[in-house]
Amino acid sequence: MPPSAKTIREDLARAKAAYAKNEDLRAVQLVVAALRAFVAVKLPGTDRMTIESQLREALANLSKLPRVLHYAPNGIPYAKGNEQKLHASLAALAQKIEADINRESLDAMRERKLRIDHAIIKGAKLLAEGNLLEAQRNFRAAVADYVDEKGLFPLLASKLIDAGHFKASLEYVKRAVEVAPDNARAYDFLLTVAAKTEEWPLAERILLEAGQKGLTHPLLDQALAQVEARLGKWGEAQNAAKRAVEADARLAEAARILAAAGKHLAAAATASPAP
Repeated sequence: MPPSAKTIREDLARAKAAYAKNEDLRAVQLVVAALRAFVAVKLPGTDRMTIESQLREALANLSKLPRVLHYAPNGIPYAKGNEQKLHASLAALAQKIEADINRESLDAMRERKLRIDHAIIKGAKLLAEGNLLEAQRNFRAAVADYVDEKGLFPLLASKLIDAGHFKASLEYVKRAVEVAPDNARAYDFLLTVAAKTEEWPLAERILLEAGQKGLTHPLLDQALAQVEARLGKWGEAQNAAKRAVEADARLAEAARILAAAGKHLAAAATASPAP
């Protein structure tokens, strides 16, 4: 959309809203956009006066923002006729503020990952000492800092499984399936735990709940087929195995269960008395 009095007023209105939300960078960027348009178009006197009044208000608002005050401690006054210079100055200020925010975000990310690492190390040490309760407290602290470290949940599950705490590992196995349904380790861990604890109904529930959340993957269907077969639910096993094989013909276990389910269902149909 070409710049006009309307677009300039809209940018300044958005800048005012951003100021109200303490969104320093967005407020400055919107005023920069308004100034860029203001110097690019010739406006009628009435529109110009209205926008100049909005600009004064916008700059007064910017002058109260902490990030702006860091670089402009005396505020940013509006000087009529110097809009081009003001635009250049504010554009440079926006770049500085954006760089600060990016640096702060990077620092915060590093601190968060460091907290996760420390919690895992401490939890593993406590686990080796036989203190499951405190180990879990540290593992859950690591999970509380989770953002996008998808390998976190299989890692925690593996530590608990290796220590023989199979049931305790299930909360992390469940999250592993949810955040990375394409991770084969998550299903290996789930099947291992189910076999060790005979928690096949719980394993079934974990996989079905993942599906109900919209998660789909042939590995998930293959694992579900394995669980349903173990529970003797051959119809459900057949359906899951079929989905898995149709999506990825290389899944040998799904193919095996598909064949086995067909035999079980055929035998059951043969054994059923005629109506």
